[in-house]
Amino acid sequence: MFEISLVPDVKSELIKKLKLRNLIFLICVIVAAACIGVLLILFGVTAGQGVALNAQDVEMACRSDGVLKGKGKCESKYGTAIMKFNNAEELLTIQDQMKNISLLNTNKIKFSRTFGILDAILSNKNDTSTNEDKVFVNSVGADINNSTLYFDALAEASNNIGYRALEGFKKNVALTYYDYGNYMRTDSDGETVPIPSYCITEITDPNTNIMYGVYHKGKPGCEAPMVEKVEEKKTNESESENDETDNETEKEEAAKTEVKDIYIRRTYNNEADRKEYINGNNRYKRSPDEEQVKGYYFESKCLQYDGDGNFDEAATLDACPLLSEEPVIGDSSYGRDREEKMVLSFSATLTISHPVFLSSNKHMMIVSPTRQNVTDSYIQVKNMFTEAAHDTEEVEEKK
Repeated sequence: MFEISLVPDVKSELIKKLKLRNLIFLICVIVAAACIGVLLILFGVTAGQGVALNAQDVEMACRSDGVLKGKGKCESKYGTAIMKFNNAEELLTIQDQMKNISLLNTNKIKFSRTFGILDAILSNKNDTSTNEDKVFVNSVGADINNSTLYFDALAEASNNIGYRALEGFKKNVALTYYDYGNYMRTDSDGETVPIPSYCITEITDPNTNIMYGVYHKGKPGCEAPMVEKVEEKKTNESESENDETDNETEKEEAAKTEVKDIYIRRTYNNEADRKEYINGNNRYKRSPDEEQVKGYYFESKCLQYDGDGNFDEAATLDACPLLSEEPVIGDSSYGRDREEKMVLSFSATLTISHPVFLSSNKHMMIVSPTRQNVTDSYIQVKNMFTEAAHDTEEVEEKK
């Protein structure tokens, strides 16, 4: 069966245009409906936020002082209003400090290192009888927040030209660096762990000027395996009838533990020497009968080594300089001291690198160009100042 269309071409085109118009109109209606829906949703969100914010304002007011404007007293669902407590300020302060206790401990300042800095940068602290240039300190001030030291000093030169001693002081300070880190030991599992700082006493060999950390092995809390044995013993004896007797036994055994001092060298000539030292090949023995130790070493945070493994002092100075800024020398003037010697009086400002004062940086060491090493365990205040310190009561009695 054949169907013959008698509709003219013009009529066909008109029908197609009408269909296209209807389709476009339908699409526009759908888009308009979607826009209206989105607007309704946004309006609902905005209104809900307003309600939520208003509820939060009411809750904050009730939680703070228990009074709402225009409505009088109100109660918080979290209990008594904060301002109703008599010690509210103390409670809030303690709460804030508890949240930041770890941060406070990390940023804790060790102000006593100021004397270690002076001990390293003043070349005259050990011997006042030589004819070398010397710098003595009259007074010292500090701004710990900015890690800055202010002091007045006297420069004394062997040729009575104090400026030479001052220039030497400036160069000495600029070339001084710091170092810190941890003394390490190898545990029974072959892993290296830091030795607690209170288990280490640092000393310097007067003959070689080599620094050692004396590890008091066996001291309570200083040897992890010993602690593990104590914990294991507690578990095995948990069925004991008398806990007090067990505790006394543990104390007696701990008292019988022998404390053995192990000398750990702090600095090494190069990386190869450091590895040999860790392996127990101690070429730095202080005496022929000293026991070879293995697995103990110092892990520095500042000391740098070049491509050949040799110690690189210039790179170390760049990594950990004592000063974060150039030293500032203030007013200076010539005069005579009590012994009628010509001396140069001057003031100086030193901006110290902030890590030097951080208590969290353990085993801090200040190293001057003269290779004088000063740590927290070794500080000589003697001969730093122009006058010796006096007891306050003694001074008052003299007055």
